[in-house]
Amino acid sequence: MTEIKHMSEIWEFKRKPRLLVVEDDNDVGNLLKLCFTDLGMDVTVTVMGREGVALFSTQLFDLVMLDVNLPDIDGFEVIRIIKGSSNKNVPVYFLTERDERAYRLEGLGLGADDYITKPFEIEELKLRVSNGLRHRQNYLKVAEQDQAGETSGHVFISYSHKDSDYTHKLAEEMERRNIPVWIDDRIDYGTRWPQVIQEKIDSCKAFVLIMSDNARASDWVNNELTYAIGKRRKIFPLLLKGDTWLAVASIQYVNVQNRRLPKEAFYKTLLDALA
Repeated sequence: MTEIKHMSEIWEFKRKPRLLVVEDDNDVGNLLKLCFTDLGMDVTVTVMGREGVALFSTQLFDLVMLDVNLPDIDGFEVIRIIKGSSNKNVPVYFLTERDERAYRLEGLGLGADDYITKPFEIEELKLRVSNGLRHRQNYLKVAEQDQAGETSGHVFISYSHKDSDYTHKLAEEMERRNIPVWIDDRIDYGTRWPQVIQEKIDSCKAFVLIMSDNARASDWVNNELTYAIGKRRKIFPLLLKGDTWLAVASIQYVNVQNRRLPKEAFYKTLLDALA
């Protein structure tokens, strides 16, 4: 992965990407503000958890960087509020000295997109943030297309939520190659959920099926596959765990067992399908 010199290399919107830093160490907060401002981001820094929540609820941010230890409420309470809000799809990264396994598991379990321990390597952090912004940008593009009623020509990924960690890694790899992706945790549609799933399969140009024992047991995944086949969508099966499925036995699958990502040829095939 190449060094990011400016966020305009990856960020396509006219406005700058917006970063919220909730960090009680002023030195670290100032370093992050200086670094990411130089990279072309609008950066807001606060040392208080409650102020961070207030800022998040009243302003638009594209990524949140969050410490665990804060003077008032801790970072875990902050992320609970963020992930319970209407903007829950904004990526949240923990940046903290708390490197205990229990803390890491709790943070990730609450929905954090990354958990980074101090001391950190600033160049690595830049790359992690750029990946998060790609994810955020793809979400915003899909949301804009939804509001405009446009057909997005995206890749639809069908998967079990028990395989969500792998699915998000795969989606990030696709987005790095400018492949538009839709997965079902990007937008909260409430009671319209079945209708939205149908609309997203109708408008996709490629349907990626992540085959696993978890997915085989999921009625949602099976129904999505049946619908996609009926709509004659191009199916791209990935075998994550278990055996291949009878419904797609005639289609060449890609073996991704042991949670490895597909080789470059897979992404090229997807790009060809979208062309």
